[in-house]
Amino acid sequence: MVVTPRWLLPAGLGLLMLLVGLSWVQTIMRGCDCAWPFAGGGILVVLCLVIVRAGPGRPAEVAALLAPVAIAALTDLAVNSVGWFILVLYIAFVALTLRLWPGIVIWLASLSVVVAAAFTSPDPGWPNWLAAVTLVFWSGWAARYRIEVGERLHRAESAATAAAALAERQRLAADLHDIVAHTLAVTVLHLGGVRLALEHDPKEAAAGIAEAERLARQSMAELRKVVSVLAEEGSDPAVVAPQPTAPRLPELFEEYRTAGLEFDASVDGELSAVGPTSGMVLYRLVQEALANASRHAPRCPVEVRVRISEEGAVRATVSNPLPDRPPRHNGGMGLRAMADRVRMVGGHVTAGPEDDRWVVRTELPA
Repeated sequence: MVVTPRWLLPAGLGLLMLLVGLSWVQTIMRGCDCAWPFAGGGILVVLCLVIVRAGPGRPAEVAALLAPVAIAALTDLAVNSVGWFILVLYIAFVALTLRLWPGIVIWLASLSVVVAAAFTSPDPGWPNWLAAVTLVFWSGWAARYRIEVGERLHRAESAATAAAALAERQRLAADLHDIVAHTLAVTVLHLGGVRLALEHDPKEAAAGIAEAERLARQSMAELRKVVSVLAEEGSDPAVVAPQPTAPRLPELFEEYRTAGLEFDASVDGELSAVGPTSGMVLYRLVQEALANASRHAPRCPVEVRVRISEEGAVRATVSNPLPDRPPRHNGGMGLRAMADRVRMVGGHVTAGPEDDRWVVRTELPA
């Protein structure tokens, strides 16, 4: 939307009054009958006020169609009148403000008035006014079209930027969820082991507490980075710490194994063959599946099977026995984020019960 400067309207009306006054002076100096010029000038001023008051729309277009006739009366059909300059400025205003087809009708009406004046008062100067009216009208439309295209492009770019920022913040929110879920799951496992080992093996208990503390500090550092990006307007999400990829899966397995999760993991293929994007999705998916397994089916054995082709395509399965009690529904944000990530890289994921196990399966392209 174009913001019109406040000074433009009073300046335009002031210029109109000045030109009408000059036209009246010319008429008086020529010794002509002043009735029609004064009536035409007065009607023209009223019509312009109606157009400004009504704004773009049918009343303004009807008023604008009558204005060329008022200008003809103002000029007393004299070719050297200042009033025809008003017609040129007026047709520029029509091109910049009114709709195309009403504008074309008013442009043709203006040409008709000039042609009629040329027949009434033959003079070689009339073609100049015809050319001026035509040139100004279509130049105004060209300028208006360019302005409108630029505004549409700007709005489209703004919408695309906002959508990209929203998508990135949603991704960060999903990362936030994954970090918290993973840390809490592993910490709970460590604390459970500490509780069992506290009486008979204080060293093992101390090691469990130290590992839980390390994970908490690591997660706090990652959370601080994510929150700082979310809090800073205009910050670049790319500055967040590098995303984990497939080669870091053994570290993830070791964290859960150290925390006491009964765990059987196997990888068939080279983790380094998985691309960075698919590798990040695979890591986050396995991380979320393990966090869910440790939360909803604690002390149950978990199986992870990862198969990687030579081209880097991945098939992965994470399964655990179904818990005795169905888990409470928590909104499923982790599952939704998992599905969104897999979908973004063109993969496929399913999660649900199969016989007596909860199974998460995914296929990721190379």
